[in-house]
Amino acid sequence: MRSAGHRAEPPRPPALTEREQLRERDRLDRLKVRVRLEQRSLLRGLILLAVLILIASLARAGFGRLFVPGWWRQW
Repeated sequence: MRSAGHRAEPPRPPALTEREQLRERDRLDRLKVRVRLEQRSLLRGLILLAVLILIASLARAGFGRLFVPGWWRQW
């Protein structure tokens, strides 16, 4: 007969040993370092892309049109 509403607990994994806990902590630390490095590389790449686009658009517009003679007197 089944009892209403009572189910067996799902199996639990065995507790980690101290060595396994250290390995897991080291793995997570390495992962954090890799993620930080990847984020830094991505940011540098985006900044470089923005600078290249800015330089290309300035060159396409022509520096003579952008910086007309006496432009510094406008300030």
